[in-house]
Amino acid sequence: MSVNLDRALRKANDLQDEKLYAALLLAEGDQRLSSLLQPPLDHLRAGADLPLYEGSRRQAMCPDLYRAMLSGSINHVIELLGLQEEMTRINNVSHDSTHVEVLLEDTHKSEKSNRHWGGRVHGDGLCTLQEVTAEKNTVLHIAAEQGHVELVEKIIRRDNTLLISQNSKHETPLHLAARAGHRRIVSLIIFLAQESGIGAYEVLTKRSIKGDTVLHEAIRHGHEDVVQVLMTVAPALSVELNNASMSPLYLAVVRNSIGIVTTLLQFSHSSFVGPNQQNALHAAVLQSQEMMTMLLDWKVELANKRDASGSTPIHYATSSGDVAIVKTILDKAPLAVYIQDQEGSSPLHVAARMRHYSAISCMIDHCPDSFELCDNQGRNFLHIVAQHGGRDINLNRQDLKNIISIINLVSQKSDLKKLVNERDNEGNTPLHFASMNGFSEVILHFVKVSKADTTLMNNEGKTALDQAVSLRSFLLMSGAVATLSAYGATFSPRRQDKVPKDWEDETTKWIDRVSKNLIIVSVLIATIAFSAAFNVPGSYNGNGVANLRQKKQYNIFLILDTIAMSTSVSAAMLLVVAKAVSKRGSWTCFCLSLNFLWTSLFTMQLAFIMAVSVTLGDVFLRHEFPLSLLSSNDTTKSCLVS
Repeated sequence: MSVNLDRALRKANDLQDEKLYAALLLAEGDQRLSSLLQPPLDHLRAGADLPLYEGSRRQAMCPDLYRAMLSGSINHVIELLGLQEEMTRINNVSHDSTHVEVLLEDTHKSEKSNRHWGGRVHGDGLCTLQEVTAEKNTVLHIAAEQGHVELVEKIIRRDNTLLISQNSKHETPLHLAARAGHRRIVSLIIFLAQESGIGAYEVLTKRSIKGDTVLHEAIRHGHEDVVQVLMTVAPALSVELNNASMSPLYLAVVRNSIGIVTTLLQFSHSSFVGPNQQNALHAAVLQSQEMMTMLLDWKVELANKRDASGSTPIHYATSSGDVAIVKTILDKAPLAVYIQDQEGSSPLHVAARMRHYSAISCMIDHCPDSFELCDNQGRNFLHIVAQHGGRDINLNRQDLKNIISIINLVSQKSDLKKLVNERDNEGNTPLHFASMNGFSEVILHFVKVSKADTTLMNNEGKTALDQAVSLRSFLLMSGAVATLSAYGATFSPRRQDKVPKDWEDETTKWIDRVSKNLIIVSVLIATIAFSAAFNVPGSYNGNGVANLRQKKQYNIFLILDTIAMSTSVSAAMLLVVAKAVSKRGSWTCFCLSLNFLWTSLFTMQLAFIMAVSVTLGDVFLRHEFPLSLLSSNDTTKSCLVS
């Protein structure tokens, strides 16, 4: 007890907090506070439901008193409560509190009787300290939240039972002061609670309806100075969890408050627990490398602790792809890379799913045998890369580059090459998954660089080529099949007369489905182009001749509009023919119609630009036309790519 108290006194002296220092002196030998200076046996103690303070009959707070409390007008509050005769001596005590000895001497002489006294008549009744707001906040709640130090002291000295009063959310005045960050009021309440006989323990251990202690409130709102005060007088608060199973340390990490985390880590007994069985390190790896390093230096075993899903902090780190954080964890706790979650996924699987090449390379360099780990479905990390490497997952160029880099990494390392042809529980190889996704560039690297075996069949007897033919998108299917066929891929054993039939059936279905929409687009373009030819820019003169016929841009407009109408009509006709002719001719007509359709779209854009330029003149042509032309080209390219 003496060691902890000495340390707390030194901390209070460093903070230059006289009220806190006085409270600690009063606590010397007091068993009620001694339990706060020692960590309790149960570090996971949940918040018990605490009854609201009732006291005597409460009244609704009169408007004048409420406004006076908000403004902190001491004289007005004294007048409303009828305290003129009582406050002269208390004022003297309050203003002469520069030394702890004076505080200790005067507090034992203060008046504690006559708690439920009345003031002058106001409105429908008396203004008293027992009045509450709609949310059951007392006058002390309001004064503490607003930061009115002198008013708080005067109220407590008149009725110290208000110290443990709770509003409808079970919050005490100390909760509100801690939330607002009023350090002086927090220290004052602790001191007055201790010297009044109620005890700091009673005030500090109250919980809100959500199970939050005053330390939770201070941390949630980032008040580092208040946290230092609370940890000085009651370090055991750092082990308390709220109803969401959040420890103060976890809350500080989530809020990314490095200063508060530093304060809490000075106490070895601080709880690190978070919701869903997470610990503070789970949150830190997604927040800050500095905090993560601090936590690992504090308790390195946090790196191996799992959450409710079985994930360790390095699972979280690899999902974000921060290589520096992954490397730091591996340097301090290398065995963490071998821990698998409930689905059997190792950190390597998580990095593969997110296509983080650098994280994968880092883990393999630190723990070369970690690549052997398979999940509950028997899949290694290369299976996961191939499985999540398809166009349907909206890959960007960097994702594609990372996938190819991972495949190349496996191909370059002799010990990793065996992963290329490994089969999962269903018999699928990484090439099977790549073929299911239809991304021909990924397939190409598997068969060309990694030398994947294209003849391997899964448990259903399907090869990679069989999987590619099953793709719903005809464009993806044709690209994947062409790539696989170029490198000797074969179908599983079957009647050869069935293979062309399957292919032709898929082709016919896809052309029928797409042609319906393309015909509508072609007809719309033809209609617009036809109308534009007779609603020319600049209108007509009295003889029915276009006014702008002498301008070069006008003539270009007519040419482009004519091309747009002609090609769109041709596209529509070819699409109709494609549905009527033989399968071979159907594919030829369809491809020609696509070319005509893209031409009509592009020339329609250029025709619009010329129509605008001929009406606005040379200014548009000099300044706007190049940018518009570039935009139209980009648009057309996007359509072609999609």
